[in-house]
Amino acid sequence: MKMKKVSRRDLLAGGASLLALGGAAAYTKAMRAKPTVRETGPAISAFLPERDLAGLGHPMTAYAKIGGVELSRLILGGNMIGGWAHCRDMRFYDRLVKAYFADERVFRNFRIAEACGVNTILTNPALMRVINRYWREEGGKIKFISDCGYKGGVIKGAIASVENGASMVYFHGGHADSHACKGEWKAFREYLDESRKLGVPVGIGCHRLATVKFCVEHDCLPDFWMKTVHRVDYPTAHLGEDKRKSANGLGVCDNRFVDTDRQEVFDYMQSRPEPWIAFKVLGAGIEHPRGAFPVAYSGGADFICCGMYDYQVVEDVNVANDYFANGLPDRTRPWHG
Repeated sequence: MKMKKVSRRDLLAGGASLLALGGAAAYTKAMRAKPTVRETGPAISAFLPERDLAGLGHPMTAYAKIGGVELSRLILGGNMIGGWAHCRDMRFYDRLVKAYFADERVFRNFRIAEACGVNTILTNPALMRVINRYWREEGGKIKFISDCGYKGGVIKGAIASVENGASMVYFHGGHADSHACKGEWKAFREYLDESRKLGVPVGIGCHRLATVKFCVEHDCLPDFWMKTVHRVDYPTAHLGEDKRKSANGLGVCDNRFVDTDRQEVFDYMQSRPEPWIAFKVLGAGIEHPRGAFPVAYSGGADFICCGMYDYQVVEDVNVANDYFANGLPDRTRPWHG
C-alpha cells in the first residue's frame, strides 16, 4: 500500500481543526492567565516580587560615590548579558547566553537587581540599545558604566556611551593592557583628556597589575580603576603556560584574567587613593561569592562588579550584605568613593 505524503500545511490544517473543536478557547484562556511577556522570542515568566525576591534579607544599603555618581558597592556585570561569557573550552556557551538574554530577560535581570538595591550595570556600548529601551519602556533607573569598547575606538566609545546615558566610562581593559605592553602612555593621556570633557568620571580598566603601575609611572591617573582580582590556585589555572602568554601579557586560558596572585594586587592597591572596582572576582565561576566577595572587599576593593543571572542576584546581595554587617574586621585599606 502506497503511503500518502503528508505536508507541513496538512499538519497545520489538522491542528487547526482540532483546536476548532473546542480546544482553542481553553488554550487561549490558559495562556492569558499566565504572567508572561510575549513581545519577542520565547515567552518568559514575568517578574513577581513575592517569588523572585524570596530569601532576600534586605536590599543593599552599602553605597558610595565616584565623582558624584552614587553606586552600590555590588555592581551588576554585563559580559554575560552581552554574550561575552567566559566558557573555557565550551565553545557553545556564548551562543547559549545570547539566546538566554532576550531583551525581556535582560529587563527581568535589571528589575531584580534594582529591587535588591543593585543600582548599576557595567557593560559595553553594544548594550546601549537594550538599556535605553529598559529606561524608556520599563521606567527603570539602573545606572550604566561603559567600558567604551567600540568599533571606532575607545574615545568614540566614550562619546557614544555618554550620549546614550552612561554615568561613567573607562578605558577597556583589553585595550589598556595592549597599550601598556607597547609603552604607549600617550594613548592613556589622550583618552583621559578627551573623555573628561564629557563631564563624567573616567576610569582605566586592566587585567595586568603592570598596567596600573605603568599608568601611575606616567602620571596617567584616572578617577577610578577597574582591576581584575581572583584566585590562581585552582587546578585549571595553567600557570605553567606562562611561556605561551598572549600579546597582552596574560595566559592563554579563558578562565584566568590576572597576571599575578591577588595578594600582590591587594598590596599594591593599598596605597592608591583612587576608588577601585574589582572585577572577575569569581574567576569565571571557579569560586563562590561566599568565598570571593569577603576576600576582595577585605583586600581593598571599594566596589565589586559581578556577572549575575537573574536567579543569582538575591544570593549574591545577601552575601555582600552579610559582609558589610559583620563590621569589616579584616579590611585595612581606607574606603575610597
